[in-house]
Amino acid sequence: MVRAPLLNTEEVAAFNSCSAYQTPVDILFLSHCVPNPPDKGEKIRAAHELNALAKKHRVHLACFARSEEEVRHARELKDRCASVFVEQLSSWRALAAAALRFGAGGCLNTSFYRSSAMDRHIESLNESLGPRLAATLVYSSAVVQFAPKNVPLWIDMVDVDSEKWLEYGQTRWPGAVYKVEGQRLRGMEASYAARAQCTFLTTPREQRILQEIAPRARVESLMNGVDFEAFDPALCAASADLKKREYVVFVGSMDYFPNVDACCWFAESVLPDLRKRRPGLEFFIVGRTPSSAVRRLASRPGIVVTGGVPDVRPYLAGARSMVAPLRIARGVQNKVLEALAMGKRVQASPAVASTFGEDLPVGITVCPSVADYVREIGNVAESPVSWDAEIRNQARTRFTWEHNLLPLVEALDHVAPRSTVAG
Repeated sequence: MVRAPLLNTEEVAAFNSCSAYQTPVDILFLSHCVPNPPDKGEKIRAAHELNALAKKHRVHLACFARSEEEVRHARELKDRCASVFVEQLSSWRALAAAALRFGAGGCLNTSFYRSSAMDRHIESLNESLGPRLAATLVYSSAVVQFAPKNVPLWIDMVDVDSEKWLEYGQTRWPGAVYKVEGQRLRGMEASYAARAQCTFLTTPREQRILQEIAPRARVESLMNGVDFEAFDPALCAASADLKKREYVVFVGSMDYFPNVDACCWFAESVLPDLRKRRPGLEFFIVGRTPSSAVRRLASRPGIVVTGGVPDVRPYLAGARSMVAPLRIARGVQNKVLEALAMGKRVQASPAVASTFGEDLPVGITVCPSVADYVREIGNVAESPVSWDAEIRNQARTRFTWEHNLLPLVEALDHVAPRSTVAG
């Protein structure tokens, strides 16, 4: 799915004008995913962080890929990074090895990324750069294990992943396994946060959870953004076919359990009642790698499962609204921000709405029940397809990358080569 370029001209100007800007330094950027292209939630945030830092510093990227295509995408980042190291994981092999370590008392999440090759690369890079390596930024707690012990550490944990695993322990089979993994991961998150100069999370809610786990750690929230030049309803039109349809849309990776659970629940619990009111209304599920449960939904009347698409924007442009009925929601949903940037109304679950705190963005309606979804979507569907300038404008005041990444950029602007640090 095409999302957006890494930074627009306004963002670059904003970063370059930071008062905290100092001499460029060497920074190690450790990531569990390839931050290119920005076509998936975890990659979008990582890509913007990497590009923002690379505009001002010498960034050394070390990351994991899941395919040869991702390896190629990682190597494309050599145009902005001082060095790039990428290791391709065999998912099944890595998962099997992680399961064995889990059975021996280890943490599944961190064990999945165990890698002697990554260890050797980081050790070699640390030795070759010496004191010039001023900082390490780790994207995701799963790869903190590779961060050099003698280099100041910052972490973008994104979400408190242990909280999600503990929720899985209450809602998924086998619950006992998820609960144990959540507890083990929680202990690691606490120790990582205590070690870091600062740990960033996507929302104040995630920040509060980690502060409870690691009360002495420095923790800050770093809200996601969206590229408003790319997601511009004035420039992105629905296709001729989509213009003929009356539909609501869900966008997301469809092999991710919370997304699968949300779409299955909506299809089974909401759509039948909704189609009684609006017989022609359809439910479009747009996203790569749909699970078998999602693919089966396509056989039901009124449901379209697209799989991966080249560009999600025409589907947003032609939608009456977007639905976000997730029952498990961590962090901020990029899909919701993109819909707001397109001036679309969003009918969201209480779980999704809670990620924004008390200040709910204009355009989002909380739907605690099936009746709420039916009423709100039915009301929106009665009007022609349109977009609301006020929804877009209000989102733009709150969800721009250039503003929301400033705490991270400014923090790393203040680091200096270790040879110049007193003591």
